[in-house]
Amino acid sequence: MFKDLINLFTKPQDQVKQSIDQTEVLALTAIFIRIAKLDGSFDINEREKIKELVKKRFEINDEKTENVLNMAARLEAQSNDNVQFIKVIKESIAYEERFNLLRDSWILVMADGKRTYEEDGFMRLFCSLLGLSDKDSALARQLILKEQKTN
Repeated sequence: MFKDLINLFTKPQDQVKQSIDQTEVLALTAIFIRIAKLDGSFDINEREKIKELVKKRFEINDEKTENVLNMAARLEAQSNDNVQFIKVIKESIAYEERFNLLRDSWILVMADGKRTYEEDGFMRLFCSLLGLSDKDSALARQLILKEQKTN
């Protein structure tokens, strides 16, 4: 499956345009799964939160969201390379939208109400590879914390 993702970049441009949406969805969902697993557990609440974020971001139905989540879980399990996933995401998501992606990622980190060193480290790497600053990450995290306090 990871080979299929990489092969998309060796196809003629017109074929890539037809497939890039699914690649983006799979790469982002795999990263969301990886973020959820950083604290050592991946429970049903985190899985549902990922489904909610993916469904909302890509405007897909429940059945397709479930299929994407299952495919992305297999993809995430087969790969230990965050950079390839993030490269796909960076190339397919406009710079202006990356802050919202960072915000969604912090939603996953904060879903269980605590942060680990692994999560903080990954978020620094993720933010940097997306071309965003530590200040952007801090602002996104603060927005999530503020929302959690008001809910």
